[in-house]
Amino acid sequence: MLVDISAYTGHWPFRNLRGNNLAELLQRMNVYGVNKAIVSNLNGLFYVDSQIANEELNKEILSNELFKDRFIPFATINPALPWWKDALKTCHEKFGMKGLRIFPLYHHYKLTDDICIDMVKAARDLGMPISIPLRMTDLRERSWFDVNEALSYNDVAVLVSKVPDAKYMILDARITDNQPATSNESVDILKSADVLFDTSRGSGVPVKGPNSESLTYLKANFGAERLAFGTETPFVDYCSPFFRLAAFEELDEKQKTMIWAGNAERMLKI
Repeated sequence: MLVDISAYTGHWPFRNLRGNNLAELLQRMNVYGVNKAIVSNLNGLFYVDSQIANEELNKEILSNELFKDRFIPFATINPALPWWKDALKTCHEKFGMKGLRIFPLYHHYKLTDDICIDMVKAARDLGMPISIPLRMTDLRERSWFDVNEALSYNDVAVLVSKVPDAKYMILDARITDNQPATSNESVDILKSADVLFDTSRGSGVPVKGPNSESLTYLKANFGAERLAFGTETPFVDYCSPFFRLAAFEELDEKQKTMIWAGNAERMLKI
């Protein structure tokens, strides 16, 4: 069983993406043996009303019976919009979306803002995990029109401290020397919560320094039970995430099974 917790459909205004629709993603999943993938619609980052992107994603999933069994839709909700509560309710009750992804850097709010905390609490009450990409693209290669910031584990930890009983997925879970060092307090907060870190970016090779961009750091600080397989498709080639995890020698077969699917299945109750 393989479950990908980090996949997208939709368009990116700063880059020509390939395979950015469910039909082509399903083809890749079949080739590589991925059973299910969490998906959200990238268009929701840029539309004035992100709910339109959720409607598009729902329509795309309903267009093919195979999609219903293979894709787990996550809503894109912008809490700065006055109707975000109605949008969340529609996504959960009508569209059957299992979680939400939030993009504070693109929707211009902070994780610590009251509107964000209220949204996370509402998702928690619905049993919906909150997925938080730390960044969308490598800032060194970003378009001059794109955002030039990234979230850190410290940022997420503050949110988790305010809503500790929600479920969280942290995507693009890398740490680099360009980010502030993760504090011991933040590590403790994240350890105490129900959090999954995806494996889409971190290398299996230890890197010198406290902010090593590695799966070694994640395993050492949070444990294999908090790691989950992610591809970040269509931003990243579909092969690298598999190689990265398969070559990680610090994991035994039981731990790899947990990361390939078990940890995500537990959180999503699938």
